Amino acid sequence: MKTDLKTEMDERQRSTREVLRIVGPGILLVGLIFTVIGFGSFFASFGSFEPPSYFWCAFVGLPLLMVGIMVTSFAFLGATTRYMANEVAPVGKDTFNYMATGTKDAVRELASAVGEGLRGNLVPGTVEVVRCQKCNEENEVSARFCKSCGGPLAKTVPCPSCGELNDPDARFCDNCGKPLGA
Repeated sequence: MKTDLKTEMDERQRSTREVLRIVGPGILLVGLIFTVIGFGSFFASFGSFEPPSYFWCAFVGLPLLMVGIMVTSFAFLGATTRYMANEVAPVGKDTFNYMATGTKDAVRELASAVGEGLRGNLVPGTVEVVRCQKCNEENEVSARFCKSCGGPLAKTVPCPSCGELNDPDARFCDNCGKPLGA
């Protein structure tokens, strides 16, 4: 999706950018001319035994050249950055997709190991258990009712006030704190 820069930029920024786009290359050109004259005079004096007469121009031209480069780079910074982003983003996307495809199995294995660690470092082959609140019998986590007394293992009593499910022996709601009934 291409955006219109004129609607996103305020007038002061646009006018400043236009001034910098004129002044920057102008200073750059003046600095280049002075530098060429200064070094030209320096190298031209090699054949004669006279000192270079315009070598001072190089000392004026080199700083002007640097200032011109800096101002021009600020003037075209947005365009340069957009160009670089358009060049770099597809490469970054391709690299990410390549890495994701190549590491998918390793990520799954790592996630599985983290899950096991969060569940309490269970020894492979063991089954997680939940204790019945009525008879204290151990039951599998997936069980909904106790294998010994038949009592419910999960939160099954809805709150008449907010609808939150609560433990079967709870007297008050976990969510709103209101009484669950007689």
